[in-house]
Amino acid sequence: MKPLYTFIVSLIILAALAIKFPDVLLDPGALMKGHHALKRECLSCHTPFRGVTSVQCITCHKEGSIGIKNVAGASLPKDSSKVLFHKGLSANSCIECHTDHKGEAASKAIKTFKHASLSISIKKNCVACHNNQKPADNLHRYAVGNCIECHTIKEWKPATFDHKRLATSIQKSCITCHKTDQPNDWLHSETTASCADCHSTNRWKPATFDHKKLAASGKQCISCHKADQPNDKLHRVVTAACAECHNTTKWKPATFDHKKFAASGKQCISCHKADQPSDNLHRTSEASCATCHSTSRWKPATFNHDRYFRLDRDHQASCKTCHTNPGNYKQYTCYGCHEHTPSNIASEHREEGIYNYQNCIRCHRNGSREREREDD
Repeated sequence: MKPLYTFIVSLIILAALAIKFPDVLLDPGALMKGHHALKRECLSCHTPFRGVTSVQCITCHKEGSIGIKNVAGASLPKDSSKVLFHKGLSANSCIECHTDHKGEAASKAIKTFKHASLSISIKKNCVACHNNQKPADNLHRYAVGNCIECHTIKEWKPATFDHKRLATSIQKSCITCHKTDQPNDWLHSETTASCADCHSTNRWKPATFDHKKLAASGKQCISCHKADQPNDKLHRVVTAACAECHNTTKWKPATFDHKKFAASGKQCISCHKADQPSDNLHRTSEASCATCHSTSRWKPATFNHDRYFRLDRDHQASCKTCHTNPGNYKQYTCYGCHEHTPSNIASEHREEGIYNYQNCIRCHRNGSREREREDD
C-alpha cells in the first residue's frame, strides 16, 4: 500500500504545483508580447485535458472589434492596407490561423491564412474583405464578377481577365478603360468603330482592320495615308482615289489603268518624261507615246514604218523631211524630195491619167520604180 500511497501523494503535489506555477513546470515556450499578462493564467486559454479552443480566444478578442479595437476597447490606428476579414470568419476558427508560445513576436504565432475557413457567402464576395485593396481604375469599376474570377487566392497577379466579365453596357465601349492605349494617329482619331471591330481581347496586334468600315463613312484613303503617298509625278497629279489602283491588303502590286488618265486629257509625257529616250526620233516627236507604245510596257513598240512605207537606202531621210507636223505623224508629204511642188506632182500624174494622187503611199509603198510600175 505504501508505494501506491506515495504515488498518489506525489501526483497530487505535482498537480498542485502545475496549477500554482504552470509557467515553471509546463513551459512550451515564451508567450507573445500581448499575452505576457497571462503568463501564469494558463487556464485563460487552455482547458484541462482538452487543450486550446477558440471559445477562450473570443472571450477577450471580440470578433467585430478585431483590427479595430484592442482588448481594452481602445481604438487602433487606421491602416488602409489591412484587410478586416475576421468579420467573415466563424467564431470557432481562431486556432486555425493563430497559436502562441512561439516567442514575443506576434508574427511568429500566425499560421498561413486559408480562405477555406471563410463562409460560402464571404467566399463569393471577396470585396467584403478586400474593398480597400480594390484598384480605383475603370476596369475594376465596371467589372461585375467576383475577384476570384480573375485572381487566385494566393496572389493578385498574374490575373486571368476575361472581357466577358465586364458589364454588358461597357463591353462595346473599350475606350472607357483603354483611353491611354489609343494611338495618337489619324486613323484612330477619325474612326468611330469600337476597338473590338479590329482588335481581339488577347492583344492589340495583329489587328484585322476592315477598310469597308471607313469607306462607308465617306472617308478618302488620303485622309489616313498622306504619309504613304509617293512624291512622284504620277501620284502628284492623279486625282483618283487610291483604291482605284491599290487594294486594301498591300500597296503593291497596283492595278493602274491608263484609261483614267486618258479621259482626263493627260499626256503620257506628263508622267513619263524620265522614260523618254534621248534619240532623234523621240527628241523631235511631239506625238503621244500611245501612238507607238502600249500601256503594258514600252517594248516592243507597236509602230512599224514598213506597214506604210519601207525606208530603203534611197529614203534614209530624217523624220521631219516627210512629217512636217511633229505632233501628228499620220500627216506626211513627199514634196520635200519629189518634184518639190504640188503642181509638178499633179502634172506628172495627170500625164499618166492618174487624178487621185494626194495619198502617195496608196500606190508607192516603197522606193522601187519597178514595183511602182507593177502597182500602176
